[in-house]
Amino acid sequence: MKYAYLGPEGTFTESAVRRLAPSARHTVPFPTVPAAVEALRSGRFARAVVPLENSVSGVVPPTLGELVAHAGQLRIDAQVTIGVTFALMAAEGTRLSDVRRVVSHPHAHGQCRQWVDRYLPHAETVVADSTAAAAAALAAGGAATDAAIAAPETAARYGLTVLAHDIGTRRDAMTRFVSLRPSGPDGPPTGQDRTALLITSDRSDPGVLTGVLGELSRRQVSIAWIQSWPRQTARGRYHFLVEVDRHIAHPGMAEAVEAMRQGVDSLSLLGSYPYIVDREVKGEKAAA
Repeated sequence: MKYAYLGPEGTFTESAVRRLAPSARHTVPFPTVPAAVEALRSGRFARAVVPLENSVSGVVPPTLGELVAHAGQLRIDAQVTIGVTFALMAAEGTRLSDVRRVVSHPHAHGQCRQWVDRYLPHAETVVADSTAAAAAALAAGGAATDAAIAAPETAARYGLTVLAHDIGTRRDAMTRFVSLRPSGPDGPPTGQDRTALLITSDRSDPGVLTGVLGELSRRQVSIAWIQSWPRQTARGRYHFLVEVDRHIAHPGMAEAVEAMRQGVDSLSLLGSYPYIVDREVKGEKAAA
């Protein structure tokens, strides 16, 4: 089975692929989330693994945008949460006092801002598509005053020197990743599952969401996550991504979904899938 993922090599997303599919032999990195998803949609890959949310910096907008744009065509078939840690790295010979620019993914910048503000207060922060992309660009010819924030093991992969370890604000930071496939039937319950729903309504009053969530509450379905996403064609209107701790095959869940449909304009099932929390894996981000 061929997996597309947010690259380049050395990202936390690659760590997520290894956790979700340890025997996968065909894994290919892509420079952005939309590129990885498009590789899946084109039929060239069976799965695409992308970051969804970080516990410190929040949702990964490109992933949520792809889920909304292609609802009905994509299905989440697995989710994994892994621990993430960051290091500051640079070309051999660069000292911490030399650094004038710090390059990384926006979520990594967010998680490491306190450390950078304290030890590199005059450094410029520059955005990259992923932490590994920042390290790769630095290794390919970055300035002697540049540094990258990435997973510690990324330094060895790209021949860089670690200037500082464990620079994130929180040592318990986690990032959630999802495995996507083309739309189709969900797998059977595993006992540790989640279901994701995309809800759209033309009404703007708060009663819409309250009514939808009430159908879940009445059936004792735990809501794990809610995220809004603006609708491109209707100002002030939103899509809502709702994740619950139950498989669609669980008694009462399908009934709740049908009841929810009555109060909204559209409701799409984005998938029922196993949810894995791996606190031992430490790798790159999310975002990336």
